[in-house]
Amino acid sequence: MALKLFIPCFLDQCACGTAAAVATLLERLGISFGYPEDQTCCGQFAHTLGDPATARRLLRHYLRVFAGADTILCPSASCTLMVRRHYPQLAQTFRERREAEAAASRTLELSEYLDRRGPLPWIPRLEGSLVLHRSCKARQLQVLPGAARVLSQVAGLRILEVSPNFSCCGFGGVFSLQHPYLAREMAEAYLEAVRATGAQGLVSLDYSCLLHLRAVAAARGWELQFWHLADLLIN
Repeated sequence: MALKLFIPCFLDQCACGTAAAVATLLERLGISFGYPEDQTCCGQFAHTLGDPATARRLLRHYLRVFAGADTILCPSASCTLMVRRHYPQLAQTFRERREAEAAASRTLELSEYLDRRGPLPWIPRLEGSLVLHRSCKARQLQVLPGAARVLSQVAGLRILEVSPNFSCCGFGGVFSLQHPYLAREMAEAYLEAVRATGAQGLVSLDYSCLLHLRAVAAARGWELQFWHLADLLIN
C-alpha cells in the first residue's frame, strides 16, 4: 500500500522538528512512505478568507501531487478537515468532484491512522499530566476519542480536560490575524483554565493552535509544555 506524507505548510515553516517526528514515528512502525517534495498548502487559509479561486488552484495541485497514493497521512486535523469536507465542495466539474472525493476518502489524520492500526510496538513515556487540546477542527473531524486511545499508551501520562465551554483557543487561522486582541484574550482565558487543572501543558493534533498558545503563554510568563502528538509518541 502506497502511503504519502502530507506535511502542512505551517509545520514545514515553523516546526520542522515535529514534521521529522512524524517521519520517525512511521519508520519505527516499519511503514514505508513517500514525501512528495512539490506539495504545498492545502488552501485552508484562502478558503477561510473567501478566495475560492486560490483554494481551487491548491486543491488541483494536491490532487496531482498525491495521485496514486492509497493513503495520504496528515499530522493536522485542520488540514485533514479541509481536504475531507471542503475539497468536494470546491470542485467545479463532475470529474474533479469524483477525484476530490476519492482523495478525501484516502486522507487520514495522524491519530486516526494510529488508532486504526492498534497498539504501538513500544511504550512512550511522559511523567505528568497534560490537557488534550480539543481543537475546533479535531472536534469537527471527530478524531478526539481515537486520539485519547492513542495517548492512553503513554506510560506515566494523565490526560486532563477543561470545560467544553472553551470551544476555541483563539487561533482560528486568519481569525487571529484579523482580530489579534480578541484572539489573545481567548487564548489567555483558555490557558488559565488549563493551568487551573494542574496540568503541565497541552497535547494537540493541530500544531497551528500550539503556535498561537505558546506565544500567548510566553508573553504572560507561563511555563507550560506544548506537545504535538507525534513528538510525544516518540518521547
